[in-house]
Amino acid sequence: MPPAAATYAIDRDVADRWHIRRYGFHGTSHQYVSERAAAFLGRPLDGLNQIVLHLGNGASASAIARGRPVETSMGLTPLEGLVMGTRSGDLDPGVISYLWRTARMGVEDIESMLNHRSGMLGLAGERDFRRLRLVIETGDRSAQLAYEVFIHRLRKYLGAYLAVLGHTDVVSFTAGIGENDAAVRRDALAGLQGLGIALDQDRNLGPGHGARRISSDDSPIAVLVVPTNEELAIARDCLRVLGGRRA
Repeated sequence: MPPAAATYAIDRDVADRWHIRRYGFHGTSHQYVSERAAAFLGRPLDGLNQIVLHLGNGASASAIARGRPVETSMGLTPLEGLVMGTRSGDLDPGVISYLWRTARMGVEDIESMLNHRSGMLGLAGERDFRRLRLVIETGDRSAQLAYEVFIHRLRKYLGAYLAVLGHTDVVSFTAGIGENDAAVRRDALAGLQGLGIALDQDRNLGPGHGARRISSDDSPIAVLVVPTNEELAIARDCLRVLGGRRA
């Protein structure tokens, strides 16, 4: 990523000494999906600006300009960014010192809470979106709020990445939630026609296997569902490193 996107605005000596910067995660998935999206559209990877939304129990977003990542939501650890199944995502760092001083929570307890007892689980008691839907249908307000927080954070990152790229050609949804939850895709993109995103509701709701388009034919920005395959991407990288030799 560009230095401006990878750098935390903290004491430079501390950051350099301890190698503190934004690294990002799910890179294999983002690479695979961006390459697959380019192939699906019949366009070269280096001719597209893309946003990839990897939405599973762990979730991350990336902005990819002409095949190169220029932004991603995860940082030094997978804790930064989107709201996830059990992780909080973005958080005011002051919360940590506040809990330490006021609630007398230790660093390990706080870290465990933020990674394992936060996110959708912390807000609604459910980390699985399928079960969360059932709870929402009972009128549970905590579950409804958890869903709204998830969508709000996702839309905030999507809007930011549209600005970072300046011009966007394609938005791709992937991973368990991204590939299978039509309501998440609908709500994430609602009202974005003015930004060039027009979802086709029938395509979004329709069944499909493999990469598929869910935007309208006249949408300036193509919206795709692209199943990820991290194992295949890793195997391809291994072959590239080995110069095409097979084991």
